[in-house]
Amino acid sequence: MSAPMSKISLSFSCRNIPKLDIGSNSDPMVVVFSSKPHISKEYFEVGRTEMIKDNHNPDFTTLIEMEYWFEESQPLRIVVVDVDNPKSKDLKKQDYIGSFETRLAAVITAPGQELTGPLKLDNSQGARGIITIRAEEKTESKQSVELHFAGEKLDSKDFFGKSDPFLKIFRARENGAWEAVHTTEVVKSNLNPVWKKFTIPVSKLCNGDFTRPLKFECHDWDSDGSTDFIGLFQTSLEELVNGKKGFSLVNSAKKKNNGVSGTIKVLGLNLTTEHSFLDYICGGCEISLITAIDFTASNGEPSNPTSLHYLSPNPTEYEKAIIAVGKVVEAYDSDGIIPTYGFGAKWNGAVNHCFPLVPNGCQGVEGILHAYRACISNVSLYGPTIFDKIIRTAAQEASQYQTQQNQHYTILLIITDGVISDMENAMRAIVDSSALPLSIVIVGVGPADFTEMNRLDSDDKLLSIDGRKAVRDIVQFVPFRDFVNQPYEALAKHTLAEIPTQFMAYMKSRGFIPNPPRQPSAQK
Repeated sequence: MSAPMSKISLSFSCRNIPKLDIGSNSDPMVVVFSSKPHISKEYFEVGRTEMIKDNHNPDFTTLIEMEYWFEESQPLRIVVVDVDNPKSKDLKKQDYIGSFETRLAAVITAPGQELTGPLKLDNSQGARGIITIRAEEKTESKQSVELHFAGEKLDSKDFFGKSDPFLKIFRARENGAWEAVHTTEVVKSNLNPVWKKFTIPVSKLCNGDFTRPLKFECHDWDSDGSTDFIGLFQTSLEELVNGKKGFSLVNSAKKKNNGVSGTIKVLGLNLTTEHSFLDYICGGCEISLITAIDFTASNGEPSNPTSLHYLSPNPTEYEKAIIAVGKVVEAYDSDGIIPTYGFGAKWNGAVNHCFPLVPNGCQGVEGILHAYRACISNVSLYGPTIFDKIIRTAAQEASQYQTQQNQHYTILLIITDGVISDMENAMRAIVDSSALPLSIVIVGVGPADFTEMNRLDSDDKLLSIDGRKAVRDIVQFVPFRDFVNQPYEALAKHTLAEIPTQFMAYMKSRGFIPNPPRQPSAQK
């Protein structure tokens, strides 16, 4: 499980709440619900504010904390009740005033991170007052810590040489299990190793909780890929920040020397506050989507029920991928226009590897789905599968936004049913685009062997061709079949998880800092 991007504090105000009590104003309280659609549609309670007595314009002081994940839709249901029974936690024993539904991303991307909406009864047209939601990123979400460790007199685990030690760091989860968060490099043949400095977000290291237990394990690396356990110690970021400099490694299986197998020393620690992904979003940086759909003949004739483009009341895999990714990203683009292209079809009588489904882009995800279904009957599936022109078209769009004041980031979603025919040209296009504010998400649909596609997804090392290397990793490839029996949101969570990291790598490479936060819209 990865760490959330940030922790968010939500605050609430209501205006013009109706009077439900005879002889007095209402006693309102806000209750926040959310869900994790990639797991279940069922809502759960996140938290509740205090009750404010006799007030139809309350400003609540209790903050509700939430974790923010870019790659999740994170729906919110904000319920306001009139508290009739303060001793009961059961909301059924309170009077229901109304509710407002939105998404966490909608609050975060609103000017000033402030969103106002009507409180309504279920299936009711009339409003019962309004609620304003304000979001603020917690400071510890922006902190990173640089750490520098060394070992001293470590046990040797090799008969004919010295150990090849490395450190593995874990944080404690709330259920008591340990979760790995960082692994150092291996230092060969050295019982007194000095590992390289590394920087890790505090949110990843300890989820922003400086007192959360951390476990450090030291292992000896072996050439066959196995490891030998040397020893471990436990600490916390609080203890490290307070200046503790040395820890004994303990191996409970060792009988001599009380199990001590060496010492780990802290050579350096530097706690810094950095710009966060949300700082850029709050400063007005938008994230837009470009969609590209494979119309090659290998998809199968659309009139055949086995075709990947066969239209029925049920969505195709192409539509499912569009819905999954589009529903998350569209919240970060104010105009909602999504340029959508097809490739690999005969379009207006000629084979075309980059043609617009509609001239000026589609209005939101629903617009893409409508244009896609209309296009199926107007093109002839052909081939081959060519990515070069699609990537360069998206790169041209992204290249317009490369100044401090004009910040904008583009995600290109390519949905394809097979291995591409222009692999080397596609690699060149990706390398050429790697310095631009662009990420490329490729979703493979159907049963094809997509092994070759992993060449484009350079998680282990930067993509290179013709002696040139990509500036940064910008590609994520995901086969749809891995998520075929899961909710759409599970695909989105996996395909979009790397976007904030790629986004931040671009901003840092250009030296761009967040613009000043936008001011809230004037209340009417």
